[in-house]
Amino acid sequence: MLNVQWESGNMFKRKKEETIQFISMIPGLEKIEECLPRPTKNFIPEWWKQLPVSPEKGPHTVRDCPSFPDYFSQGYIIPMWADTTIKYDKESDTWWSQTGMDDWVSNWGTHSNNQFTDYVTPNFQGINGNFIFKTNCPWLMKTKPGWSVMQLPLFYHFNKDYSILPGILDTDYHYQVNQQVLYHGNGKEIFIKRGEPFAQYIPFKRENMTYSTRYQTNEDLEMLAENNSWLRTKFVGQGSYRMKQRLVNKQLKND
Repeated sequence: MLNVQWESGNMFKRKKEETIQFISMIPGLEKIEECLPRPTKNFIPEWWKQLPVSPEKGPHTVRDCPSFPDYFSQGYIIPMWADTTIKYDKESDTWWSQTGMDDWVSNWGTHSNNQFTDYVTPNFQGINGNFIFKTNCPWLMKTKPGWSVMQLPLFYHFNKDYSILPGILDTDYHYQVNQQVLYHGNGKEIFIKRGEPFAQYIPFKRENMTYSTRYQTNEDLEMLAENNSWLRTKFVGQGSYRMKQRLVNKQLKND
């Protein structure tokens, strides 16, 4: 179970309900470290880690953009739970998969082409897919009442072999997770290693939202000027964005 929170002031009180629980259906899987679902920040791609730290006065890289670490801090990742190979041959319209040892967890299924790919050519990051595998995932996901999860591919891992199709799962009453895997292999046998980051899940609270569309006002211009002054009076990388973020979060907490 992840994201456990304790009630403050008394260590003997019952812990609060977790935002999300990952429940293994295979005995012992929850004891294999590399198979455990973990926060997304534990799977930051290597290319990001290798980016040079920008000097105060530039030149700057995307490492200075706070949107990246904020994105990498969202939700959880389920890694592949067993060594897996998949293959699809378009000419013969035949598919094949094997997962770990020859037991029930190996039984991947498919979404046949007449369900999806006969009507569209799905494309992720510039690479076409032509077949949909469906996993038999051994993890159940359970969230608090009123909470769902968004299923996402790992955009910044730039996987050329397969992509997880995005979607919404209402995991407060439907706990099974069977990822839809878009195959990019074009007849190639693809190997997915145990422990490889596989799919991202971001919990969110279901609620009705409203929005508006309008032209900017003088108040909007003043707000933008104030924000620009806050950000641009310090060198990039000196934390002005984070300072403002902490102030806003503190204000929201006080409100």
